[in-house]
Amino acid sequence: MTSSADVPRSPRRRPDLRRPQKVPLMIAQRIVDDITGDDLGPGTRLAGERDMMARFSAGRGTLREALRFLELTGVITVKAGPRGGPVVMQPDGTDLAGVLGLFLQLRTVSFRSVIQVREILEPELAALAANGTDAAAAAEIADSIAGMRAFLDDEENFLAENDRFHLAVAAAAGNELFELLISSLHLITDGMPLGVSYPPRRRAAVLRAHEAIHAALLARDPDRAREAMRRHMAEFRRYVETRFPGVYERPVRWRDIAP
Repeated sequence: MTSSADVPRSPRRRPDLRRPQKVPLMIAQRIVDDITGDDLGPGTRLAGERDMMARFSAGRGTLREALRFLELTGVITVKAGPRGGPVVMQPDGTDLAGVLGLFLQLRTVSFRSVIQVREILEPELAALAANGTDAAAAAEIADSIAGMRAFLDDEENFLAENDRFHLAVAAAAGNELFELLISSLHLITDGMPLGVSYPPRRRAAVLRAHEAIHAALLARDPDRAREAMRRHMAEFRRYVETRFPGVYERPVRWRDIAP
């Protein structure tokens, strides 16, 4: 009998990142290098079309394809008119959610899977935030809770403050990537476009959970903060799974995130 050790193995090769790239992508990368290298902030106007065509030795169609790619990913916006042209933007969680949503749909990833990621990630972020929350971050978290109390009878504004709370906790953890990820995952798991609702009783429960997390952050107690966020995320999962099972099990759709 032939064992697996006797069978020749085919080599596994890593992706060759040196393979030739399409010209529009190369131009887009050089434009991003300019934006970051020259520290060009949001609102900065970039060079006009003719100047870019000359600099990159590219035709109009190729350049516009590069600019369109950057516009779709939130890097720039292209303003029309004689004084228009490409203007630098600040990509945020909304832009990342759109890109993730596309990949998640193509891989048939379920709503449930994204909630599970949040359930693992957010308790650890709360623990990190308990160790490093500064005065500004603490004030942002406290104000989001005050906003939730003020809008307890207003579902739409209450949920906006809810999103703000989770984003503020992620920001307090001190890592910009976490902040971007949490913002995008919240957008992806926002079930309201799919019919998920949060009646007054549920909103009150969410407010209490946030208050418990906030108290742990103020006490600078990582273990307590982690456990409070863990309970909160588990309650969210159970709520969607029990009340909206069709949404919970359905695959993520790009158009639900980036309509």
